[in-house]
Amino acid sequence: MSLDLDPIDRFVEEHTRALSVLDRLERDAARLEENSSDLDAAAGVREALQFISTSVREHNEAEERALFPLLGNNAPTTVFVDDHGRLRTLERELELALAGASQARPVHVVSRAIIDLLKDHIRRENEMLFPLARNLLSAAELQEVARLRDAGA
Repeated sequence: MSLDLDPIDRFVEEHTRALSVLDRLERDAARLEENSSDLDAAAGVREALQFISTSVREHNEAEERALFPLLGNNAPTTVFVDDHGRLRTLERELELALAGASQARPVHVVSRAIIDLLKDHIRRENEMLFPLARNLLSAAELQEVARLRDAGA
């Protein structure tokens, strides 16, 4: 991606893609709740987990590397970092559930936890954190966010 693109807009666009994946995950998890043998639904949950474990994780790491340090103590970034950690824990739990591990919660339960966490997280970032970042950061600092983001890609 080009440094010319606004990094906040890029984060919001990635949220839009993630919300679309979460909608599909919600449908597939509901199908698995009704029929735990639904192979197509299980495949859909695996695809969603793959997206979350790669694209969403990269997005979260970019926020932590590029945006949060520049906001410093002027924004409540700790809660978002905590969410990122909780998501990684839920990803591992969903992997176990999909593998049929006996100690795992059901796939639809873990999926629901991921959906609820991420939808709330995205809403809070889009409605609170990103507008705050736009107000706090200068054009040069936003350019630095873009540079740091791309440096880790």
